[in-house]
Amino acid sequence: MTREGREKGFTLIEMLVVILIIGAFFFVAVPKFQDLTEVNLKSASRNLTATIKYLYNEAAFKKNIYRLVFDVEAGEYWVESLQGNEYGAFEDSKRHRLPNGIYFKDVVTERSLERNPLENEREFILFLPTGFVEPAVIHIHTDDERYYTLATKPYTGGTKVYDEYVELLRR
Repeated sequence: MTREGREKGFTLIEMLVVILIIGAFFFVAVPKFQDLTEVNLKSASRNLTATIKYLYNEAAFKKNIYRLVFDVEAGEYWVESLQGNEYGAFEDSKRHRLPNGIYFKDVVTERSLERNPLENEREFILFLPTGFVEPAVIHIHTDDERYYTLATKPYTGGTKVYDEYVELLRR
């Protein structure tokens, strides 16, 4: 029988090799995808920490009041400065969006603890020219419920970062 007379198709060995290659790909690729989410979570916490420290220094050096405003539902934050009696956009400040797969759980300040939780106001953290940042706790998380907690240090402008959900300010 000539080669053209045989049925065309794959042998069992060829199928096993293809399955082995696909399995190896998933063995390597899936953990990398999970690592990417962890990288995004760490990146978001570093960016927020840097923004908080920057605003603390900016308020003290320029003797102005600033606030870091959060739109929790949209996953965005931006900076505003006090201009006269109103807050306005800070210099070239733009809205920053959390990386893909990272979300705000909440932003808690002493002010927000006193307010009705059903009021749908944007949260913000105040930075005063006296070298003081409002005590606040920011919770960010991933789809699979991995949390980071960022807590402001009022007198240094630093941020304490926990790699879990920590409830520091309570009602």
